[in-house]
Amino acid sequence: MITLDRLQQIIPADQALANKALSVALQQINGISNTPLPFFAKTVSELETTQNLPLITALTTAVPPAVANYYTSTLAVGSGANGDVQITDIIGLAAGWVATDAFTQTVSIFSKMNLSALTAIYNTMYHALNGDYGPTDSGPLTIPSGPCAGTYNGTLEDPQPDPPPPTPVYNPTAIDLAMACLIGSAQTEIANLESSYPTETAELNTIWSNMAQQVVQENTLQLIVKLDYANLTANDRSSVYGFIFNLPSYGSQTEQGGVAWFLENMANLSNLGGEAVIACLREGKNQLALGTSGIYTNSNIPADPNPPPPSANLIPSTYSSAEAQNLIVK
Repeated sequence: MITLDRLQQIIPADQALANKALSVALQQINGISNTPLPFFAKTVSELETTQNLPLITALTTAVPPAVANYYTSTLAVGSGANGDVQITDIIGLAAGWVATDAFTQTVSIFSKMNLSALTAIYNTMYHALNGDYGPTDSGPLTIPSGPCAGTYNGTLEDPQPDPPPPTPVYNPTAIDLAMACLIGSAQTEIANLESSYPTETAELNTIWSNMAQQVVQENTLQLIVKLDYANLTANDRSSVYGFIFNLPSYGSQTEQGGVAWFLENMANLSNLGGEAVIACLREGKNQLALGTSGIYTNSNIPADPNPPPPSANLIPSTYSSAEAQNLIVK
């Protein structure tokens, strides 16, 4: 016989049902089963209401849409679920977030395009800037072949300055003139490639736009969290040890782009230290799995040093029998 059936035999059925409904409602309060009724009644009597707060009283949801939208637009600016800000949103490029895949895709797309002409122009730029074709200031700077082949000479800014400068000043320089021609040639060749490979060009633009967006986002969020690389303290011992002790807890943060992902991509797996970082991350996941199943582990690393350090010679903290006798008031 359930409680309601027994109660209906003691009091009217409608009152029994009302009491049952009240009982079920109260059971939804966490911890109510361990709360004595007098204590619960006293607590309820001391609770305050939203009297004289008409706007709060009129709310139909816990958080009004306007308030939720404010926090969503100002705080939920990350790439995680529901706009959560992840560590890769702040310093992800350091671990290859976005960039690694972007470079891999770029190389793959380049393999489908004939870039020999553009590559030749860029190689010519490199050699010109490196001085391989002659002096970059005065010239003569001679490009032997290909686009912009020819000789370039700088223009002496003032043939007879007073007082004379330590070295002659050329404006424009020979490299200025050569690079102006080479950049124009590169732009022309890029336009030709865009026309010949429209699909590949669109893919490349998307990839590089994503990388640029990542850079902008990281700079913005770094300002918000006041991450100033110029003022970081190198090799700060407390920070290093704090990081080490928190590695197991970081291991449980396995979401894509989370702390575990970041650390795995930053760790140098060619040495013991890098592998130890990953091992500590896995330790945290193992502890969580074992704890969930009710299995707990104990470390066999002793907490006390062996051999123990020598004991300090401290002042006595106890009385001898004779001293205690002398303290007795007779």
